[in-house]
Amino acid sequence: MAIGRGKRAAGFTLPLTMALAFSLMALATAIVGMVLVSDKQSKAAASDLITRTSLESAIEAGLFDLEQNGEPQATDWAAERTVGAQGVTLVVADARYKPDVNTGSVDQVAGAVADPGLRERMLAALTPPGDAQLRAPYTRFVDFAEAVGASAAEEDCLRRRITIGRTDPVAPAPPATNFAPPRVPLTVGAVIDVRAETRDWEGRREVLWRRARYTGRPELPWLTHDWRLLRLGRSDPGCPAPPAAASAFTNALHPGR
Repeated sequence: MAIGRGKRAAGFTLPLTMALAFSLMALATAIVGMVLVSDKQSKAAASDLITRTSLESAIEAGLFDLEQNGEPQATDWAAERTVGAQGVTLVVADARYKPDVNTGSVDQVAGAVADPGLRERMLAALTPPGDAQLRAPYTRFVDFAEAVGASAAEEDCLRRRITIGRTDPVAPAPPATNFAPPRVPLTVGAVIDVRAETRDWEGRREVLWRRARYTGRPELPWLTHDWRLLRLGRSDPGCPAPPAAASAFTNALHPGR
């Protein structure tokens, strides 16, 4: 009888042993998966920090260039910069050449964008609700972008073409030139839109926008009015200007500085 019980016990423990083995394998697989996910998250976090630092450093360098060398007489101008080992494309534009969401006319603001679908949504966001004669002003650019229902790429395009927070009329564009435009000292109170773009570790485009007002004070030369980080796709959707604005000449900063 003892022998019979021993055989039955051995036969009973085999499935338990197999179940335990499969459980240990599953646990090991889960641990390995957690380690891989954690490693990927760590790399992504480190990459995000490096990317953001590179973008902010490039913007600071661009603004410092304006302080030291004056503002090029152009609607916008571009530069390629290298921060550490990361390349950054910088575009700087004086906001006085852009229609303002709150103070510009509806035709000016909506007419600054070439895409018909985006323009229609802009018109809807600029139209007073119901029977109201006036609409409430937008206090932040992101509020206007949300009212338009803009994607990240569309918001990036809107920021290239229009601005917010300026009260004076749109200034006429400086005459185009085939050479580097002359520079003049920055005017106190000038509002500058700066766009910095690079790619993250997965090849996606990341864009940092900063709108800053020049104070002229050495201890605090710039006051930031807007800061926005946009994560775009791997390809550039483009942001064509309307025909009237397409001839605006883009000039270069000193990329070596």
